[in-house]
Amino acid sequence: MVPPRACAEPQTLMSRKQAARSRSGGPKKARRPRQAAGGAAAKPSEGGGGGLARQLRALGLKLREVPGDGNCLFRALGDQLEGHSRNHLRHRQETVEYMIKRREDFEPFVEDDVPFEKHVTNLAKPGTFAGNDAIVAFARNNQMNVVIHQLNAPLWQIQGTDKSDVRELHIAYRHGEHYDSVRRINDDSESPAYLRMEMLPKNESNKEEETKQQKDDSEDETEIEMEAAVQKVCSATGCSDIELVSQVLKTEDYNLESAIFAIFQVQEVKRISAEEQSDPQSNGQELCASALCEENGSGSGILGSQSLHRRETEDKLKGQARSDEESRANKNVKVFKKQKKEQQRLEKKKRQEERHRQKVLANRSNSADNSKKEVDSDNQITLVKTMAALNI
Repeated sequence: MVPPRACAEPQTLMSRKQAARSRSGGPKKARRPRQAAGGAAAKPSEGGGGGLARQLRALGLKLREVPGDGNCLFRALGDQLEGHSRNHLRHRQETVEYMIKRREDFEPFVEDDVPFEKHVTNLAKPGTFAGNDAIVAFARNNQMNVVIHQLNAPLWQIQGTDKSDVRELHIAYRHGEHYDSVRRINDDSESPAYLRMEMLPKNESNKEEETKQQKDDSEDETEIEMEAAVQKVCSATGCSDIELVSQVLKTEDYNLESAIFAIFQVQEVKRISAEEQSDPQSNGQELCASALCEENGSGSGILGSQSLHRRETEDKLKGQARSDEESRANKNVKVFKKQKKEQQRLEKKKRQEERHRQKVLANRSNSADNSKKEVDSDNQITLVKTMAALNI
C-alpha cells in the first residue's frame, strides 16, 4: 500500500509527467494494485502497548486490528462505518465503480503508466492492496471525511465533501502496508464508530489573550449601545437629565419603549406637583378678598364686585387648566396605548422568529439523524484532540 500522503484533491494534482519529475519531493501517484497477502501482522515494536497503540491510548483511543489479507483498508473503513468488516467486498466494489465514473479525477495518478482499465480491474479483485486513490474515492462516494492516524505524525484528513459537521471515519496506517480501525479505548461493540477531531490551540496563553480581547471588545460595544439608548430616550421625551434617563433604562432592563413611558410618567408627576404647590397661594388670595368684603359690610360694593370678578376669572382659568390637563392626560394615554401596542407587536414578532428558529433547528437535527446509518443511541461522538491536522 501507499502512505496516505500520496493523495490529494484532483484540482491540485499534477499530470503524470509532472508527477514523475517531482517524485522525489512532491505528491506520489497511486501505486498499482498488487495481488498479495498484504497487511502483515503487527510488528513487535508497535504491537501490544507500544508505538502507535501507546500514542492512541493517550487520546483515549485504541486499535481494532483487522486481518492482513489485502482487504485491510476496506475492512477498517467498514468497521468504522457499520461496526464490522464483513462487507469489505461491497465497499471495494462501490469504490471501484465510483472511480470508473470519475475517471478524469483518478487516471492521472495511476503509477508506472499502467492503463486505467487494468488498474481498476486489478483493484476490483478481492485481496488486492488499495491505496490513496481508493481512500479518496471511498470518502467522496460516501460524502464523509477519512482521518488517518500514524506514528509520530499529524493526523491526515481526506475530505470527501465541502460540507461541515460531516461524519469522520478514523483509521490507522502502520508499517507502511497495513490499515486498522481506530476506536474508543472501551469500545468493544459491533456498533458504528463516531469520532471527531477537535483542534486545540497551540498554547493556553494565546487562548487567554483571545478571550480577553473578545471580552474587551464586548464591553466597548455594550457601552456604545447604552449611550445610544440614552440619546434615543432623551430625544423622544425631551428630557435632558441624562442621569435620570440612565437610571430608568437600567430599571426597565434597557427596553426603550418602557423607558420612554416611564420618563413621561415622571414628567407628568412633576408637573402635577408644581400645580398643586401653586394652588394654595390663589386660595389664600381668595380667602383674603372674602374676609375684606365681610369686614367692609354691605357698603363695600366695589370690592365685592371686584372679588366676584376675580373669582370668576380664577374659576375660568382653573377650568381651562383642568381642560388642558385632561387633554394632556388623554394624549399621554393615547401615546402609552400606541407604545404598548407597538411593544406587543414587537414581542409577537420575536416569538414568531423564535418559533421559526426552533423549527429550522429541529429540521436540521432530523436531517442529520436521517443521514446516519444504524445510529446507536448509546454511542455518542467522541472528540479526538489534536494540535495539528493536514487536509488532503
